[in-house]
Amino acid sequence: MSAETLAVVRRLNASFNASDWDAVSELLDPEVEFVDHLPLPDVQASAHGVDELRSVLEHWREGFSGFHAEVLEYLDFDDYVVCSTRWTFKSRDKQIELRWTGAETHQLRHGKLIWSAAGFPDKRAAFEAITQRTRAFVP
Repeated sequence: MSAETLAVVRRLNASFNASDWDAVSELLDPEVEFVDHLPLPDVQASAHGVDELRSVLEHWREGFSGFHAEVLEYLDFDDYVVCSTRWTFKSRDKQIELRWTGAETHQLRHGKLIWSAAGFPDKRAAFEAITQRTRAFVP
């Protein structure tokens, strides 16, 4: 994995955890695509563009008093990065804390996130999404 790619994914995660939408937006391609395999009820499962992605992420933040992503492992697959991530969710009344470990995959180009998919149960499922995506672009 290139040092630049890893740095971008780390900055995305840190900015997300800090709710720094301006910093997140700077790392997104204007036409970024996002797919959530575990969407909230009544929230779209996919987004196209910076504004739609922000809307989806804000819905997740609004549902919890705490919402944090700790990347445990980064795996490089050409212009894709798979992250094994421990998510922590705290209820609004702070009485319930949930932890879930899953995986996400991100595609970067020229230092910008162009595609991301989240909510995979594990790294293998995230890697399979990359395989399916790359097959879709092969003539």
